[in-house]
Order: sequence, then structure tokens, then C-alpha cells
Amino acid sequence: MKNLSRWSIVFAVMGAAAFGSSFISKAAFDFLMIFGFAASSLGMLLSFGAMYKNEKGKTKFWAVAAFFLLGFILVWNEPFQVIRLLTWMRN
Repeated sequence: MKNLSRWSIVFAVMGAAAFGSSFISKAAFDFLMIFGFAASSLGMLLSFGAMYKNEKGKTKFWAVAAFFLLGFILVWNEPFQVIRLLTWMRN
């Protein structure tokens, strides 16, 4: 496992933790959702970089899987929160 794979896992875990804690803390919901989305996106980009460099191991796929799994869970449970997040990002 090389550097890009390690960093992609780190950012995927940080994004998942931020997404999870956003439902606990309603006061900082927007900040945690934005941070979770940004960290997960960065982890996914680093994972694609690891795939491009043909790094050994299968951990480079975990960040991409976590991004889409968390996105599916979020849309399944709270679909209007995604619209709220996208509207907030646009403004």
C-alpha cells in the first residue's frame, strides 16, 4: 500500500465520521455535511490517483466504495437534506 492509497483511506474515514456526526449534532449540520462531502470527494480523487499509478493492493478501491455507499445511505434516509446541501453550496 502506497501513499495515495493510505491518504484515500484516511480521507474516506474522516468523511464517514463527519457524515455520521452530522446527524448527531444538529447545530453544526451544514458544516459537517460539507466537510464530510469534501473529505470523501478528496479520498475518492486520491483513490483514482492510486488506480492511475497502478498501486498494489485492493485498498485503493475502498474510498470509492465508501463514497458511493455513504451517498446511497444518505439519499435513502434523508433525501431532502441532499437538496438542502446542494442549495447551500450554490448560494
